[in-house]
Amino acid sequence: MFKYIASLAAIITLLSLQMVYAETCPKVSELKHLKLTSWKAYDSDDHKQLSSAREQQFKKAVEAFVLAAWSDNKKTPGRIHCYYRDKSGSTLEAYLAKDHFKPKKLAHHYWYSVSGHMHCAASSKECEFEGGLLQNKQLASRK
Repeated sequence: MFKYIASLAAIITLLSLQMVYAETCPKVSELKHLKLTSWKAYDSDDHKQLSSAREQQFKKAVEAFVLAAWSDNKKTPGRIHCYYRDKSGSTLEAYLAKDHFKPKKLAHHYWYSVSGHMHCAASSKECEFEGGLLQNKQLASRK
């Protein structure tokens, strides 16, 4: 009986840790060397998902993190946008995105509002997000 209770407590603890965690935009080294399964790449102009060939071009050209942005609407609830630049300093015409997050320290001076979106123009470390909270809200709502 004790093993059962201990196992149940461990599972509940692990689930609660998974529901609330911090996320930052991927580092350049992660973009260049890892497959980012939980992130999706989109075109900055038409906001359509990039083809695998264009995603590879994006990853190859990435040199530095530029900006994190956050928006919250029904179509893309709690979406993080991560923007990067190439070696000549040009902002790439694509961004990485992940849904169901909210800025961790929105009141921090790194965050500011632009056209209904919140932007963070600091290092990706300062532009931190909390995850899981919006997923729970979404999962509990009826369609």
